[in-house]
Amino acid sequence: MNSNLFELTKYYWNEVDICLTKFIGSTSITQDLLNTPWSKYITESIIITSIVLIIYESIYWTGIHFKLWEYHAKDIFTEVPIHCAHVYVRLNVSSRDKAKYIDEYYELKQNSKYNILNWKCLSDKKEEAFTNEEFVKYHFEFSPEDFEMNQEPEFGSTISHLRSKILELFKSSKVFEKYVDGQDSKDVIIFNKHSEKITNDKDNEYLVKCSIETGDVIDCIIICP
Repeated sequence: MNSNLFELTKYYWNEVDICLTKFIGSTSITQDLLNTPWSKYITESIIITSIVLIIYESIYWTGIHFKLWEYHAKDIFTEVPIHCAHVYVRLNVSSRDKAKYIDEYYELKQNSKYNILNWKCLSDKKEEAFTNEEFVKYHFEFSPEDFEMNQEPEFGSTISHLRSKILELFKSSKVFEKYVDGQDSKDVIIFNKHSEKITNDKDNEYLVKCSIETGDVIDCIIICP
């Protein structure tokens, strides 16, 4: 069996050698690399090694892209995401007895990306979930003063800070002044661009770690009594 394997290996190596020799000798510039056995051996070794590395790197990074495996040095070379510089917030109000409809609306909104038939249901659920028919869009910018006090300021602002900014705007806005009734940060519900709810236990998390990035349009619901 070992003899057969040796003969098979020898055969394929000879075929590879013939192909490489033709390739290297195909131009006048590279023909000189075949003048001596050593130069030919070194040239073929470099070409084979390069091909193997290209194939390996292609498979390796493709696997990482499709999350088949992880980057081998991820614990050594940690990637720091770019902090969120500004977001657009779509603001609306609702009541405590409609809380379940809010969750149902955003679950349906997630599914509507793949099922166009859900849009009619989504419109009906919107009427059940929110007090106002339309959202009001605001633009929030984050300056160093919004995150320089954080333990890891390179990650930018936190969810709790965003809740505070939204609540402050809500209480000072003439559009929503009739709904203001002693709300606190727990009454501020945030959904990221994927329609995922940012729960209260993530208040100390950074925006970038909750899928809220620069330029995103996110939804915020203020719960009224």
